[in-house]
Amino acid sequence: MKKIFFIVLTVIIIIAAAYILLPEKPVIAQDLSIDTSDVIAGKFLTTEGGWDKWWPGTKTGDGQYNFKGTKISIDKMTNSSTYLKLKKDNLTFDGEISYFADAEGSVKFKWDAVDENNTQFFSRITNYFKTKDAEKLVGEILLSLKHFLEDERNAYGYRIYLNHAKDTVLLVSANTYPIYPSLQVIYNTVTTLQQHAGSQGAKQTNFPMLNVTQTDEHEYQVNVALPIDKRIIPFQKTSLNNIPKGAIYWWLTYVAAKTRSIMHCCK
Repeated sequence: MKKIFFIVLTVIIIIAAAYILLPEKPVIAQDLSIDTSDVIAGKFLTTEGGWDKWWPGTKTGDGQYNFKGTKISIDKMTNSSTYLKLKKDNLTFDGEISYFADAEGSVKFKWDAVDENNTQFFSRITNYFKTKDAEKLVGEILLSLKHFLEDERNAYGYRIYLNHAKDTVLLVSANTYPIYPSLQVIYNTVTTLQQHAGSQGAKQTNFPMLNVTQTDEHEYQVNVALPIDKRIIPFQKTSLNNIPKGAIYWWLTYVAAKTRSIMHCCK
């Protein structure tokens, strides 16, 4: 009789603990800081073309992805978020992946989702473990995105090297574009700067420099600088700037064209 009593008591305690401690709804909440810029974050998180490049699993259709048997479908994309569904076992999580500036030089990605349909009390225990499995997969997906974006060859199309500036005179072109500039646009700008500098007897002394900053929803500020050996008269939409000798810059080498290189200089 005592044995039956203790068994019943144990079952009651387990049920009470599940009711108190386990969440009513299955919820996914994962975040990860990635060393990248908000411009690059938006490029690869809020466009389907970006997803196609970094997704660790397979693509099964327009906006449809699969990772280890878990189905992901994109509902919509905004400037800073991707809204999606994640289906695993009998659970369907509606949520979003968003990003925002974190520490200097890094962006935090957050994946928040909830299953509003599976709220039955007696499913809490099984749903809890299924949700933990889903969270683990989400963590793997975000980690895959981190590895992709922190490889500058993927994020920028360049390899980055640290170096010290030796040049003091820069011929700088400043323009705005409605989309992220293509490499051809950048190289055309470099060629124009080289031709103008050469027409005044100035010689290029090092690799060109590039800085791209998103200033608005549909506007990118693009600065291209050409190090030259003397001061000249700038032309339309250009100016002359100086950088201190010894200043640190990032040397970006375009992987697909090793003979043509661009530097990205810090401000």
